[in-house]
Amino acid sequence: MDQETRGPGRTGKRAPYANGAKKRAELVEAAFRVFAEKGYLGLSIRQIAEAVGTSHTALLHHFGSKEALLEAVLVLREEREGPWRQELISEKGLLETVPAVMRHNAGIRGVIHLDATLRAEAISPDHPAHHFLLRRNQDFVDSVQSELERELAAGRLREGFPPAVLARQITALVDGIQLSWLYDESVDMAEHLQGFMDLIKKT
Repeated sequence: MDQETRGPGRTGKRAPYANGAKKRAELVEAAFRVFAEKGYLGLSIRQIAEAVGTSHTALLHHFGSKEALLEAVLVLREEREGPWRQELISEKGLLETVPAVMRHNAGIRGVIHLDATLRAEAISPDHPAHHFLLRRNQDFVDSVQSELERELAAGRLREGFPPAVLARQITALVDGIQLSWLYDESVDMAEHLQGFMDLIKKT
């Protein structure tokens, strides 16, 4: 099939879907910033729509509900951050990666603010993100424990530190340091995590 025959037909059919997907992505990006700045619980769908520059009917058309919009925002964050972190871990190992991730996080305040805000709000089981974050937190701990076991097997982790215990300590330290940094950006997150890694690293 030549270009002249194929072009108009494909464009006519795909344009509405492509435009809709593009608009949806733009709304997710905008909602991401709004949730990071203002949280989630205190906003109505109308307030969110106003903040992202659209109507509440348009927002509902694309997402169906406020909860579905939040889920799209959370998925966006994972899609952005997950592959990069995993690639770094594969190349350098966990002990070298954690400080690098914290250094990276210092450049994405909006993302960290959103994460901290949702963690606080979603403690209640009634929050729509509660189970998502509960599962994500456990996945984070499990992945850190798995990587620590690899570090131990490779001889890079000091013996006498159970990976299951260290995994909880590291994830809690990451969360705590990030919260401290949100209050005071002079806190060097990478330096604090590097200090802890040096304590458990085999010399």
